[in-house]
Amino acid sequence: MSVTVNTMLFSANRCIGKSAFVQKNVLPSKPRMRTTSQRRSGITYAIGGGGGGNPFANMGGMMEQIKKAQELVQVEAVKVQKELAETEFSGYDAEELVCVVLTGNQEPVATDITEEAMALGAEELGKLVTEAYKEAHAKSTGAMKDRMRELAGKVGLPPGLGGQ
Repeated sequence: MSVTVNTMLFSANRCIGKSAFVQKNVLPSKPRMRTTSQRRSGITYAIGGGGGGNPFANMGGMMEQIKKAQELVQVEAVKVQKELAETEFSGYDAEELVCVVLTGNQEPVATDITEEAMALGAEELGKLVTEAYKEAHAKSTGAMKDRMRELAGKVGLPPGLGGQ
C-alpha cells in the first residue's frame, strides 16, 4: 500500500508557476527525510500539501488595502477632475490670429478671431480655427495625462499602469 504525497516545488522560497504540484507514491513504512542538498535545492515534501503555512492567511488584509486604495483613487480623481474643469488652456494658430480656449475637460470656453483673420476668407479662417483648437486640445489633454500620472504615483501604481 502506498500513500500519495504532494510535493510543491519552490524556487527561492516562491512557488514556480501557478501551482506546481507533483504527486509521488511513497511507502508508509519508509518516512522521507530531507537531506541537506534537498533543503538547499528548495524541494519541500509535505503530506497534505502544507509545509509553508496558509498562503491565503493574509488575504483579508490585502483586500482591505485594495479597498482603501480604490477609495483614495476615487477621492483624488474627483479632485483632479474639478481642478481640470477650472483650468483653461489657450491654443493659437501659427500667426496668432485665432485663439481657442478650452477647459482641462476639453470643453470650449471661447474663440477669439482677429479682424486680420476674418479678412483671409472662410476657408483660411477655418484652417486657423482648427489649428488653434488642436493646440489648445493638446495642452489640455497633456495636462490631464500629467495629473493622472501623478495620481497613479500617489497610489503606488508602477510606471506604465497609470495611463501612460
